Amino acid sequence: MTSYNKAEITFKSPFRTKNQTVLAEWIDYNGHMNVAYYTLAFDKALDFFFEDVLDIGPSFVKKNKEGPFALKASYNYFSELLEGECFFVDISILDFDSKRVHLFGEMRNEKSLELSAVFETVLMNMDLRARKVKQYPDRVLDLFSLFKSSLVQGNIPIEIGKKISLKK
Repeated sequence: MTSYNKAEITFKSPFRTKNQTVLAEWIDYNGHMNVAYYTLAFDKALDFFFEDVLDIGPSFVKKNKEGPFALKASYNYFSELLEGECFFVDISILDFDSKRVHLFGEMRNEKSLELSAVFETVLMNMDLRARKVKQYPDRVLDLFSLFKSSLVQGNIPIEIGKKISLKK
């Protein structure tokens, strides 16, 4: 994925990340993208969002010795992605406090716009030296606020926040 020009960025939810392509090594014995690679693709989209949009990605972590740790993640799958298909992830911030952020992503086929998967996660900012949770910088909290305030409640997938169970 290539970097955005900062002038191109609109700080609102959802934020569309750059396209990714399903690689041959991501295909499982069913002939479609393996669930482990959905997780990888969502993680790559998050890394991009953190690095190029929020400025708290890998280079921030290296410089400041603090960064996001996952507390929880949940995935829902709807349609398969096949080798060579392009897709993107729309990321939205649902909620946050001074040390944690709750966000979700929607993975869509770039051509058909069909929803392939949804994920949600709660991350906390970790001081890597002390190995303790730490407040996000104020500028990041301001960005979280912009993204959260722009989220249209009616656009949140129904799977977000749901417990896992069998329908009865």
